[in-house]
This record gives sequence, structure tokens and C-alpha cells, in this order.
Amino acid sequence: MRFESTLQFANLVSVDDQDQPAGFEPDRLTVNAMIPPQVAFERFLREKHTRFEEKYAHIAGRIAVEDLPSAQLYRWFVDWMNRQLSDIGVNSTGGVALPPLHFELVSVHNDVAAAHVFEAEEFTFIVMTQPMFDEMLRLSRRLVEQNRAFMSLQIAPSASPPEIAQLLLLMQFSFVTSHEYSHLVRRHLEDHQPHAAAIGESLCQTQELDADGYGIYHELAYFFQGGGRQLASQWLRISAGKALENSILSCFLLSIMIQFCARWAGKMQVESDLGGEHPPLPVRIEYAILFVEMWCREVGAMSTPWMTDGTIKDYFAAAARLFPPEMKAAWDQQMSWLKSPRSEQYRDQIRRGIDRLRTGKE
Repeated sequence: MRFESTLQFANLVSVDDQDQPAGFEPDRLTVNAMIPPQVAFERFLREKHTRFEEKYAHIAGRIAVEDLPSAQLYRWFVDWMNRQLSDIGVNSTGGVALPPLHFELVSVHNDVAAAHVFEAEEFTFIVMTQPMFDEMLRLSRRLVEQNRAFMSLQIAPSASPPEIAQLLLLMQFSFVTSHEYSHLVRRHLEDHQPHAAAIGESLCQTQELDADGYGIYHELAYFFQGGGRQLASQWLRISAGKALENSILSCFLLSIMIQFCARWAGKMQVESDLGGEHPPLPVRIEYAILFVEMWCREVGAMSTPWMTDGTIKDYFAAAARLFPPEMKAAWDQQMSWLKSPRSEQYRDQIRRGIDRLRTGKE
């Protein structure tokens, strides 16, 4: 999406901090004056709960960020996100007509870290659970703390650890919400999928990879060419030029590694089939790296030595160290399976499916 904003960005603050970001005056997004989006979401969720629909059972309700202090981190992100969703340009949608969009941060009955897109009558809602947001914040801070020398020498010599961590948080948050948004733009939620017959049972998994790729393209354009460049410059304390671009790219690669490792942690399945909703996390990581490399070459006009110089391996290792060994017990086995001849048919079908979705051709 076109994350352009008139905000004057300053340091983000934690849940307990009280200083409001300078110049931040959030608008209240009310697309329909008769039905504010917050009210529409509460009504939508209440209806789903009344019908005992399992898909929504874990959601306790929206977090009323408007009742929180203005500097509270949840409120800052929700208000900021809704400003972006209120100003989506045609370059972002590719000409696809979208309903009014609204973001909600929700509390849940469990610790599930997840994001969703829900279609209702008046609005389409992009939703993130509170545990996912809290996890992003926690992991961003931990990664910076565990790699302080690297951050100081290679990423941002003049920035403080909290400033680097808040950029990693924003990049994770933006990638996840853009992934959900991409399902709408790419029409993955429509009943009749034009390539369903050709792609077959791998459709759901290829759509997830397609949404990853579309989201990555949006986010790289934002952080390199849009409002995110100014934000990164301010938080990393790097004025401009190649040094800023290198640091933005490093932070982006680290942020997607954090997010994918977080989704992978604790999963014990080794072999995969096409019946699952999501592809294996190593496959998502592999394709995400390819999408970043494609954007750098085709859009950003940037060289990609990081593809072969060990950078990707180092960044993955840094993200993996955030999780205890027992949560990574099956990782080596799954990667071995994906490299073996036994996974050849699976990988070929995924490759054909994503090519068909992205090109429309056999």
C-alpha cells in the first residue's frame, strides 16, 4: 500500500512511556459518517460470536485505543495504520476496486499471534492480535540487544538501540499488514479464482507466497522511495545516500527473518504436502529473499552482493538465536527434507503455481 503520511515522525514510545511523538495529530478515519468503523467492527464480531463461528472464537474484542493515553504504543500504531489505509493510491491497488479499509488491534482468549483480513458489509477489516504485536516488539528489542556491536558498527553507529528496534518493529508490522492487504488486491478472497483449476490443490499455498511477494514490493518501495525513507533516516540517524540504503535493506532483511522464524518456532512438522493453508516456513523464507532480490534489481536498481556473500545466512542465524533449542527441534529435519529428492514434486508444484499466479501463463 502507499504508506505516505503527513506525520512528523519522532521516536516511538513503549506501552508505558508518556511522551507523545512530536507533531503527531492522528485523524479519526470515519469512512461512513453513519457507521464509524470501530462500531462496525464490534457489530461484525458480535454477530460472528452469536453464530458461534469458530474462525472468530479466539477474538475477545477490539482494543479501544482511543481510550488509551495519546503516547501509548498501541494507539500510535493503530492511528498511524488507519491513516495509511485512508490514503491508498491506484499504484497500490493496481486498479482493483476496494471497499473502505480499517485496521483493528484485538485482544484474544489465548496467546495466538496472528493477523487476519475480514470482509464485512460496510468495511473490510485488517486485524492483528495483541500477542503478535507484543511479540514483534519483544523480538525486535531482543535482536538489537543480542547484536549491539553489529548494530553499532554496521547498521547505525549514531542510533540508540531503542531507535533501531522501533524500525525493526515498524518493518515487521508493515510487512504483516501488507501481506493481509495483498490478499485483497490480488483477489485471493474471491469465490471464483481464475487460475484455480490450473494450479490445483497448491492454490492456497501459492496465494500465501504471492501475498508475501506483493507485500514485500510495497514495503521496499515505501522504505526506499516513500515516506519510510525519511522515517528510517531519522531513527537510524543517517542523513542519506548509500549508507542509508544499505542500513534500510539490512533492517528489512532482519525484520522478515524475525517474523518468519517467529512463525516457524515450535512447529514440529517435517514433511509437507499441498493440503495445508501455508507453505513451510523455509519455503516462505526462500521466496521472500528472491522477491527482495528481484525488487532490488528490477525496481531499486541496486546490486545484490548480499545474496551470495553470507549475509542471508548470518541474518537468519541472528533471528534463529532469539528462540530456544526446543522450539527449533524440527528445523534441520524440515530443511533436509526440502533439499531431498522426496520433496521434488512438492517444490515443482509450488513453483509452477506461483509462476502462474504472477504471470497468468502456464
